[in-house]
Amino acid sequence: MKNLNVGVIGLGIGEQHIIGYLKSKYIKSVCIFDKDKQKVIEIQKKYPIKKVYQSDLEMICDQEIDIISIASYDDCHFKQVVMSLNNNKHVFCEKPICQNFNELKKISNLLKKNKNLVMTTNTVLRCSPRFKKIKKEFENNFFGKVYFMELDYNYGRLNKITNGWRGKIKNYSVVLGGGIHMLDLLLWLKNSYPKKISSFQNNICTKGSDNLIQDFVISLLQFNDGSVAKVSSNFGCIYPHFHRVMIYGKKKTFEQSFRTNTYLSLNSDNNILKETAKEKYPGIYKYDLIDNFISSILTNKKLIISQKQMLSVMQLCLEINKSLKLTNKE
Repeated sequence: MKNLNVGVIGLGIGEQHIIGYLKSKYIKSVCIFDKDKQKVIEIQKKYPIKKVYQSDLEMICDQEIDIISIASYDDCHFKQVVMSLNNNKHVFCEKPICQNFNELKKISNLLKKNKNLVMTTNTVLRCSPRFKKIKKEFENNFFGKVYFMELDYNYGRLNKITNGWRGKIKNYSVVLGGGIHMLDLLLWLKNSYPKKISSFQNNICTKGSDNLIQDFVISLLQFNDGSVAKVSSNFGCIYPHFHRVMIYGKKKTFEQSFRTNTYLSLNSDNNILKETAKEKYPGIYKYDLIDNFISSILTNKKLIISQKQMLSVMQLCLEINKSLKLTNKE
C-alpha cells in the first residue's frame, strides 16, 4: 500500500493535523507552510518535518505531495481547495471550505470532475462518544418523535474575535466559523434538510471594538416532518466554550448543558425519571477524522463526513446567512 506525503498549510489548528498524520503508518512525510516564520520554527522543533515551503502555491504544485491539509484563515480556504483539486491533491480542510454560494458550486463541480480525489472537512463533533450514542438513539427511536431541538455553539472567547484574525476578515461569519458544527450535528441526527429558515443577528458584544462583527446569530429551522430546531452561534457569551444540546421527543428529553447531561422520561405514575449520560463529551481530539480520511484515500473506506454531507452543511450555513440579509431588509 502506497505511503502518502502530506502538506499542511497553517500551523495553528494545523498542528493538530500534523499530530494526526504522524500517528498513521501510511504517512511517509509531513511538510509545512505558514506565513508566520516563528510558528514554522516552533513546529520544526517539535515534530519531524521533512520540508518547509515558502508559499502555499509552491506546496500545492509539488508533484511529490499527495494530500493538502488546509488549516489557514477562513478566507484562504476556497483558493487553496481549488488549487489543490486542480493539482490532483486529496484535501482535508478545516471548516468552512468556502464563503459563498459561487465558491461552493465551483468546489462541487471540481469534485464531480475529479471523482478519484477524496475531500472532507473537520466537523469533528461527530466523533464524540456522546453524540455517537445519540445518533444511535435517533436511529432506534429512543426519543420517540422528536419535535424540537436546540443546538447552541457557545464560543465564549470574545477576545479572539476582537483581537484575533477572525475580526479582521471582512464580513466574518460566526455561522461558518462555529455554528457549522451544530448544523452538521443537526443534519446528521435528523438525516434530513430543513424546508424553512428564519434568522436574526446582532453585534452587541463586539460593539465599540475595532473589529465589529455580527457576533450572535440565531436561526429557526423547520423540517418536512413538522419538527423545528433552534440553532445559535454565540461568540460573545460569558460562558465556557461549549456545545449545548436539547432534544425534545414524545418519549424522552435529553439535556446537555454546562451543569447537567441528563435524559428525562416519565414512569407509569407520570413522575419524572432522570438518567445521567455516561458517554464522554467532548471526548475527542481535533485530529480524530484524519485516520478515516487516510483510509478513504487508500482503501475507499466510507468517509465519516462524506463529500455530500460536507457540501450540504455548507449550503445550509450559506442559506442561513442569506436569510439574515432578508431579515435585515424587513
